[in-house]
Amino acid sequence: MPTRHYLICATVLALLVCAAALVSAAAGPVLLYLTALLALIAMVVNVRTGKESLQVGTPVVVALCAPLAVMLVSSVMHGQWSSSEFEKLLRFALAAPAAWLLLRADRRWLRYVQWAFLFSAYAGSLMLIVIVSTNELGRMAVSEYGGRYNAVAFADLTLFFGFAATLTMPWTNSPWPRVENALKAAATPIAVYAVWLSQTRSSWVLVGVLALVIFLGNSHWSRRAKAGFAAAALAIVVSGTAISWYSADSRMSAAWTDVQRYEQQDRDTSVGIRLQLWQASWLMFKQSPLLGVYPSNFRDELVKLEQQGIVTPTVVEGYGEPHNDFLNALAGYGLLGFLTICALYFMPAWIFLRRLRHPDESIRTAARIGLLFTLGYACFSLTEMMFRNMRSVPIYGVTLVILYALASPRPSARKAD
Repeated sequence: MPTRHYLICATVLALLVCAAALVSAAAGPVLLYLTALLALIAMVVNVRTGKESLQVGTPVVVALCAPLAVMLVSSVMHGQWSSSEFEKLLRFALAAPAAWLLLRADRRWLRYVQWAFLFSAYAGSLMLIVIVSTNELGRMAVSEYGGRYNAVAFADLTLFFGFAATLTMPWTNSPWPRVENALKAAATPIAVYAVWLSQTRSSWVLVGVLALVIFLGNSHWSRRAKAGFAAAALAIVVSGTAISWYSADSRMSAAWTDVQRYEQQDRDTSVGIRLQLWQASWLMFKQSPLLGVYPSNFRDELVKLEQQGIVTPTVVEGYGEPHNDFLNALAGYGLLGFLTICALYFMPAWIFLRRLRHPDESIRTAARIGLLFTLGYACFSLTEMMFRNMRSVPIYGVTLVILYALASPRPSARKAD
């Protein structure tokens, strides 16, 4: 068993990944490597002493390690190698030993992730508001600051952190519970306002995911209560959509205009470019359905499709990925790749869904946030590459294992999922 101070050190490093998610481009990877190093050292020592099981939970290990395994198989079969792809997918795998170590940390320490969520919610919201309001480039300048994500990914994460901070209210642990809960409650409307200013469209899908999580987490409600909640949630979604559609500050109605222009062969719009990339990705998958065309060949394949008139020169010149993590895996790694991205999201989501009925309120809280996180990321990935660069991997991998450790029974009582 790692010592108390050893576990505290690993926990602090992991929590800092969540806190630094939006404000630093370099901190996340460094903190992940340090946490994984501590975990691997502890595991090696444990192998020699044989005091504890190395079990983490098969679904989580498969979810985190399968992408790297498929990449290695695909590299052998294609006779190609991508160092950047290897390092990116290795970072997912390194979260698995971190999970083993965090499962042995005191859950009270891990619950301090609530402050990391709260910090990221306020920091991300403030950055969005200031950047969009004061910079001549508006939302296009977001990628020049903090974690250096584009406006879409930055807004997606900001909204998640806002919702997550509010959901941690059952974990109140400060001497000033009213002030603490007020700050947590305010995180959601502030994040919503910041995302609205950013004019990001896809982020709002998280509102629907949040409603679903709340609904699933309250199975004890009566039928009338469930029907009332569903009606209220639907009314909020419809009202929000209507307001966004007719607001001059929103880009919602522009999406429909883009679709109409696409049908008239004016394809180089925001939506039109995505549709071209998605069609191209599907054609690449059909060309090599089992192992794909390999990610580094995506742009070369686009050139071939441009020669056939399937995509425009604008797409070839400006894009090297399909703006969709599922289609990126499908085109780059084939059916095996698609299954790994599904496993990355939905295997942990299934665990969190099961834990929603646990008798411990603390575990249910972690499960709610975990389900929001995994399903939210899956929905974000439909219109954006959430893992476009390797800097974004530590956020998902480390946040996932922290929530998994929080949603799991203590090591002495824990069973494999």
